[in-house]
Amino acid sequence: MNFVFLGIGLVLCVIFLSKRTAKVSLSVAFLKAVTSMCFILTGLFSFVANDNCPKIVGALVAVAAAWGLLGDIALDLKYVFKKYEEQYLNAGFSCFLVGHIFYCFAMYSVYGFMPKAYIIGVVIAALIMVFISFSEPLLKVKYGKFKPITMIYMAVLSFTTGLSVGYVNATDYDLFAVIIAVGFILFILSDAVLSGIYFSLDEKKRKKRSDIVLNHALYYAAQFTIGISLYFIKG
Repeated sequence: MNFVFLGIGLVLCVIFLSKRTAKVSLSVAFLKAVTSMCFILTGLFSFVANDNCPKIVGALVAVAAAWGLLGDIALDLKYVFKKYEEQYLNAGFSCFLVGHIFYCFAMYSVYGFMPKAYIIGVVIAALIMVFISFSEPLLKVKYGKFKPITMIYMAVLSFTTGLSVGYVNATDYDLFAVIIAVGFILFILSDAVLSGIYFSLDEKKRKKRSDIVLNHALYYAAQFTIGISLYFIKG
């Protein structure tokens, strides 16, 4: 069933991407939410199909994915209800931030505390945060009043991504570690594109459909990769 929901989710993702533009209607926001439900179901059934996957790991990934769904809804509602754009953007970023914390606990529940993995995670996160701190002129973006939540969110995402890469190295390329690390790398690439859509100084870039499609394609590739990774946890 995990691969069934993966397939359904990918089909829905293609349909969603064909309809997603700079203008977001409630119907498109609902379609996005339904597509996101599929990556939650992919993770849940990957856990069920793998007897080697600890229950706590399946639960943590499901909760993290659910927070991702809430973030999806919030970020699209900011387009539907422009009056509350600031509140919805803050809510969306906060939901994803919480989700990544649960993903960190999920990886810890599989591998435990490996100093080497955490050192690599901290180093990668520090490098990414230094770049982001000085990137506004280079990337031609302006975070403005959203800089605090953006920096906090990116710090958590950067550490989560770095930790996943650290576990790849510390476990000598265990398959689950490799797959979930690919998911988080796709996640951070998605948010790199998203920063241009949300914060670019060029108004045309904010509405560039190719960037909007790329952002969502990378995002869903990330979430489905993370979900299916549970199927590959070894005993």
